[in-house]
Amino acid sequence: MHLAERLDLTDGLTARPYRGSDDHAAMATLLTEYRRAKGDTESVQPGHLDQSYADLTDCDPDLDIALVERDDALVGYYRPTFDRVRTGLDLVVFGPTRPDEQSSQLFDRIASAMETHLLKWLTDDDTTARYRSYAGHPGPGERPSGEAAWLEARGYAATEWGASLRRPHLDDVPDLPLPDGIEVRPVHPDQMREIVLAHNECFRGEWDFSEDHVDDVAYVIDDPDRDETLWQVAWDGDTIVGQVKPFINRAENEERGYLRGYTEYISTHADYRNRGIAKALLARALVAIRERGMTEAVLSVDTNNPGGAFQLYQGLGFELASYEAVYMKPVER
Repeated sequence: MHLAERLDLTDGLTARPYRGSDDHAAMATLLTEYRRAKGDTESVQPGHLDQSYADLTDCDPDLDIALVERDDALVGYYRPTFDRVRTGLDLVVFGPTRPDEQSSQLFDRIASAMETHLLKWLTDDDTTARYRSYAGHPGPGERPSGEAAWLEARGYAATEWGASLRRPHLDDVPDLPLPDGIEVRPVHPDQMREIVLAHNECFRGEWDFSEDHVDDVAYVIDDPDRDETLWQVAWDGDTIVGQVKPFINRAENEERGYLRGYTEYISTHADYRNRGIAKALLARALVAIRERGMTEAVLSVDTNNPGGAFQLYQGLGFELASYEAVYMKPVER
């Protein structure tokens, strides 16, 4: 059964199947509006969706993606997926809706349809399966509204926290040394796969680590904003011990009128943590984007990171911009 057939919509809304890349321009515009309303200001371009939808393995685009319209204008798109993480099966409820169309009634109807649709991936062995979703949130201990409150009304609970951080200027970036024997080298094209795999491996043991994703490099290498000449990759001999992979979303900068760089994909090899490597590489990344003319930087972080990344970034001049909560709910059998 197609997801579009499950949607019990409010008056004036219609659902249809996904039509491939022809839908990406409208989807990118909607996702940008949706993210911005939550405090995540990164602009999504059609090319980003072309890349991320090129080889989907966590859903069947012919059955599991539905678009909802009003008078032929996109109101939302809905893509339930599954993710086999370290702790079991997560059934992911994902559905950005245009901010001016959001309501608790519409949210409940769509969430119910996605939860039902997701059960097709549940097996008898998935005894710890849970639903997972995400929502903008004012922060731990604060009372939520909108999607976060609607998820809680459906029995979801916030279990993890992410944050978007912004450094409002690139002045006074400290010059931080790397430990003896550790060096940053220029990235050669034939090293990019090795570098991304090393990054993925650094997150083994985290709550959302997935063996299904550890060999995935396309999300970085095929990203239209990738610029490996900005990457800061530290080596100890033949071992990659840490990295920051900055990028510049030039289309976003042109649309918004600012000069922003993203200092993302930050990781440190498990055997080299707490030696100042990530902090030194992040400082180098800030200098690298400054040399390209950028005047501010943004990054995202898991605030529960056991290595204290949230505090590390704040110590380098990044300021809290917004929170996002990761919501979970057990799947009832």
